[in-house]
Amino acid sequence: MSVYNSGIALEKQIASTVLPEQSLALWALGQEGFLVKWNNKTVLFDPYLTNGESDPSGQWIRTFESPLQPSQCLDVDYVVCSHHHGDHMDKLTLQAIGQSAKTRFIVPKAHLSLMKEWGLRDEQLIGISHEQSLELDGGIRLEAFAAKHEQFEQDEAGEHKFLGYVAYFESIHLYHAGDTIGFPELVTWLKSRKIDIALLPINGRDFSRNEQGIVGNCNYREAVEIAVQIDADMVIPMHFGMFSINDENPAYFVDYIHRHYPAKKFHMFAPGERFIYMK
Repeated sequence: MSVYNSGIALEKQIASTVLPEQSLALWALGQEGFLVKWNNKTVLFDPYLTNGESDPSGQWIRTFESPLQPSQCLDVDYVVCSHHHGDHMDKLTLQAIGQSAKTRFIVPKAHLSLMKEWGLRDEQLIGISHEQSLELDGGIRLEAFAAKHEQFEQDEAGEHKFLGYVAYFESIHLYHAGDTIGFPELVTWLKSRKIDIALLPINGRDFSRNEQGIVGNCNYREAVEIAVQIDADMVIPMHFGMFSINDENPAYFVDYIHRHYPAKKFHMFAPGERFIYMK
């Protein structure tokens, strides 16, 4: 079931959404931003809700406005960021949501010092490491796994700078990949987690973008194959449509999955769309 909204209408929809047992709601906010509601708890993944900081090159311009403003997210329980790039760990978004007394921010331990530089307080911050598991309020559990944003990257303490997350909402297991390419260990880690929903990037990588310093991700083929190998019930593509300089046509994803795995469930989101997943 899908419903599209933005702004105040979207804010009201999130607040008023009541879910039956063994279900959760997802709202796509663009790039890799997703809001998840389950059991009256809300988790916001990789929110990029502003126009970012100034870009002298003029290349990193949003192709659509954010469906939500940071000021509309002050009642969120948890914000979870996968890594420090601006479209995943947006300084302006996080500083604004940081005015909330309620919200807690979960980031790779490698980036805790940066969050503090931005004005977030110790009591608001939770650091997480590769293969660490956190028990959150309301019966939610979060497990982190290292991601290869083309390569593994670690700080001086050995903390991975790029993470993906498995969020356990009781019987519903959601994987948010962050930015990553496919690699064998990832499949091994995830296979036993019985993933229901796999959120995977599809924008890919190539020589031209590497020459511009744009670090790459899974392409649409890799995303589908990872979802198949980990036996995810549903795959949802992400990281497309936001920046024309680093984009992919999602129709290629749809064509590939229809040709090779026609029984595999998937969903294509529009920004601001609600989707309710039922176990």
